[in-house]
Amino acid sequence: MDYGIGIGGPMGMIAPMAKMVEDAGFESCWAAETTTSSFVTAQIAIQATSKINVGTAITLAFPRSPTITAMEAMDLDELSGGRFICGLGTQVKRVNENRFSVKFEHPAPKLVEYAKVMRTVFAANRGDDVVFEGRFYNVTMPTFGGLRQPAPRDVPIYFAAVNKVMARCCGEVADGLLGHPLASPKYLQEVIKPAIAEGAERGGRKPDECNLTASPMISISDDVDLARREVKLQIAFYATTRTYTPILELHDRAHLVPDLRAAFELKDKDKMVSLIDDELCDAIACAGPADEVKDKVKAWSGIADRLMVSGPWYGPTPARLMENYQSLVETFGT
Repeated sequence: MDYGIGIGGPMGMIAPMAKMVEDAGFESCWAAETTTSSFVTAQIAIQATSKINVGTAITLAFPRSPTITAMEAMDLDELSGGRFICGLGTQVKRVNENRFSVKFEHPAPKLVEYAKVMRTVFAANRGDDVVFEGRFYNVTMPTFGGLRQPAPRDVPIYFAAVNKVMARCCGEVADGLLGHPLASPKYLQEVIKPAIAEGAERGGRKPDECNLTASPMISISDDVDLARREVKLQIAFYATTRTYTPILELHDRAHLVPDLRAAFELKDKDKMVSLIDDELCDAIACAGPADEVKDKVKAWSGIADRLMVSGPWYGPTPARLMENYQSLVETFGT
């Protein structure tokens, strides 16, 4: 199983961080898009490295034209010598409309078309006579004149997916699925993988054409109580979002959601932690000393193709975040 890890923070930290995880032996590093551009972060990481794959987890799709996204993906792939992975996500309605002022409609089928437009642009830049005309996008001029040199490949496109609908879309058209930190091995095995297979059949593909990247939530510390509190608080925070309720339902914990939301509104972190029992904590996350954590992640073996290891961020101090990150690098590097 391959191991990846996220990179982020101030721009001046990106290059040394990317080089550090490459030197540690990770297969990939991944740039998020919250307060900074995922593509700019990825560019810095690419220029600081020579072997590691660099992906975005995730690039927000709908605020961008798919043609622009395809152009930037080709740029980054050329710059990296074929090491770039374009991970796309829909985000939620409120973020799209209130932060980016873009319409949010039918996200799953729209993202499928988005990927098809990108591949149309890739093909057109190799010289193919292609256009795309669909329900959401019409791109009848996918290039601006001449061919691109060197001829671009189809840059791998991954989708972030939590529910069955988006997982089916991944199986149908995507090169990979980026799992959520709340998605347990049980949820991936019993819900996500069958949905990928359904989508693959619909798209005339094989399920293994869609890489499954899991993102286990990991807190490493010899202070077991501290580590468990950190992951429990992060689970509680995520569980307040309706999108993730199906994961709790599979673990018979959906009844916790109203109380978790009430505690979150009151900023009562102790109450949020107390609502997450040890069984649920161990089903979703890994917490404890490094050797125990490394053993616990074996639960994802045979289910995921890659683990993008990550730590809880809702609650820990900046110093503790960096301590855990360094432990992740040391524990999962080769």
